[in-house]
Amino acid sequence: MVRIGHADVSVERREAFINGTSVPLGCKAFDVLHALLMSPNRLLTKQELLDTVWPDTFVEENNLQVHVCALRRLLQIDRKVLETVPRRGYRLNVSLPERLERAVDTPAMTKVEGDQPTVYVVDDELSVRRALVSQLSSMGLRAEAYESAEEFLDKCRFTEPGCVLLDMNLKRSSGLDLQAELKRRAAPFPVVFITGSGTIDLTVRAMRAGAQNLLVKPFDEHELMGCVSEALSEAQLRFSEARQVSLAQARFKSLTAREREIFNALLTGAQNKRIANTFSLSEVTVKVHKKSIMTKLAASSMMELFQLGSLLAGMSGADDSRIAKV
Repeated sequence: MVRIGHADVSVERREAFINGTSVPLGCKAFDVLHALLMSPNRLLTKQELLDTVWPDTFVEENNLQVHVCALRRLLQIDRKVLETVPRRGYRLNVSLPERLERAVDTPAMTKVEGDQPTVYVVDDELSVRRALVSQLSSMGLRAEAYESAEEFLDKCRFTEPGCVLLDMNLKRSSGLDLQAELKRRAAPFPVVFITGSGTIDLTVRAMRAGAQNLLVKPFDEHELMGCVSEALSEAQLRFSEARQVSLAQARFKSLTAREREIFNALLTGAQNKRIANTFSLSEVTVKVHKKSIMTKLAASSMMELFQLGSLLAGMSGADDSRIAKV
């Protein structure tokens, strides 16, 4: 790991973290960062970076600028650290540990596309879909486009992290309708609305319904990148939480009926003797059940058991019946 700005960056794993939370850097943004890390404290011209990151493709300089701006914002890097040399290029002013200097001299591993979250574009105008997918792809993001809410719901992958760029005024159904359906399905997808008429009423309705953000046409690449980056960061967080809940539910289902009763009793703070009296068991039997519960739920302490109970119930202090219904 190397500290850059406020982030910890793993060159080998091509990942970045701020306070332990993963930062959603796109492939190309990380390629730019890797190129700068390979030549720390040295000016890299714009053409050098373009040739390194896009070796077989003609790309305009403003795409490079977008990724550099994204690195500064997402990793919270000061301009003195990731320095712009006007009309020439960029310099990353960092001191690297010797082991990292060796690591950056080796070729970077190609990040598997399937590891990336997906930006789902839902818009009934073909030209808008194509333009957005092209822009997002140039930012190193994986993007898929759908003409209607029905097509999106039929083909999207709810088991993977992602966010939705959603037209507010779809012809067959409104964007708010799709947002409501995603909420009903408990889909962990942040929604960024796109609208050509950002009225206060629409904005309030969208935000009250849980929208991540709202883009008003026309918007530029910086606005798009900012909104999408925030949405993808939230998507990773929601997906991680949903996975934890799913794992907890699976472990809870492995408990026997008696173990669930004792688990619920433990969450009330009841001691072994009281639980034994409640269920007409010996204290030794309660201890055996308790050990089995801790093992099956992968809890190493009562604190972890209480946290798991809160996670399963959806709130602290939920009653036994709510937990038992998980």
